[in-house]
Amino acid sequence: MVHHKIVLFALICLVSATTVTNNQGVMDSYVNPGLQSSIDELTQSKIGHMVIDLAEVTMRVTGAVDSLVEGVKAFGRQIEERLNLENTQWEVVESEHNAKVISLSSQANQAEFDINREKKVLNSELIPRLHELDDILLGLKAKQTDNAQSFKEAEAARNSQHDSFVLTTTEFTDALRNIDEALDLLTDLFKSGEVRAAFIEITDEQKHKVNKALRQVKANTENFGHQYSSFIQALTNLTEGINFKDRQVLKEMCDFLNSLRLNIFDALTKAYKDEDSQKQQDELRRQQLTSEKAVFDQQYADFYQEREDKTVRISDVQTMISTREADLKAYQDRLRTENNNYSANLKIHDDIVSSVQQELAVLAKALQVVQTPPFLDFLNGRIAKA
Repeated sequence: MVHHKIVLFALICLVSATTVTNNQGVMDSYVNPGLQSSIDELTQSKIGHMVIDLAEVTMRVTGAVDSLVEGVKAFGRQIEERLNLENTQWEVVESEHNAKVISLSSQANQAEFDINREKKVLNSELIPRLHELDDILLGLKAKQTDNAQSFKEAEAARNSQHDSFVLTTTEFTDALRNIDEALDLLTDLFKSGEVRAAFIEITDEQKHKVNKALRQVKANTENFGHQYSSFIQALTNLTEGINFKDRQVLKEMCDFLNSLRLNIFDALTKAYKDEDSQKQQDELRRQQLTSEKAVFDQQYADFYQEREDKTVRISDVQTMISTREADLKAYQDRLRTENNNYSANLKIHDDIVSSVQQELAVLAKALQVVQTPPFLDFLNGRIAKA
């Protein structure tokens, strides 16, 4: 066993020190062309050359190559162990590589899935809804503007109605006051004469007051419109050339003025009723517009808040997409680096395996050669010649 270790140690030393050289220095003459060809082939490698040289040394020392064969076999087993260790270590490397590739690929796929999902949400939901909300808000803003304009128009209409009411009632009141004054004057005329007399004695001053009162009543009623045109015409006819001394004429004048007074009073009453009705309608209109404004304002606030939320959501989604795109690139870069490293390591591994397998092949062939009788004859002849 000690001898085998010595031979194996010598074998290893020769492997590390021997260079591939031409075999002519080892084989000066050999009669077997087939053996010579095998020896030439073996000496093309360090191990083959070493085995041939060591065979001669062993033959010289021991007179046989048995110990060399055992040493070469032991060396071959070490090489096989090295090959097995390399393969075992490579399995670990390959397993780790596959795990990394699976993990990185999964992460890259998930990142790409997240990007596509968020882009779909962005392009098919958020952005279209944002545009829709812009249109809704624009429409609501127009409704708010129309509502405010309706408020102004309603206020202007109500002010106009009220101004017309004030003017009309003032004119009606003035007309009633003037009619009452005229009736008071005419009544005084009746009282100033005998009841049975056909004619009444009046003064110029009394006549002047009555004419003035009647002219004022005519001036008042001229502004009332076509519904009083017949009264105005009758008043005109009575005041032209009237003889206030005629009791019958005075009676007709009083009857006319009383009838006119009743019509104006009814018109005044109607004006107050119309004013109340218009105030009520205006109040209802204002309530309606106020309710509409509250609805429009609430809708605008709700949709505006939704738009703000959608804007924030869009920003978040865009940030998410950018982040995941950066993640995807990082995963792809790491995957590319991992594959490149794996390819480089695989080449190193394949080179090692190929080299070791070549060494094993050479050792196997060397063992076949050194154990053949022709080779032993060749060694004995070489030693004898030396």
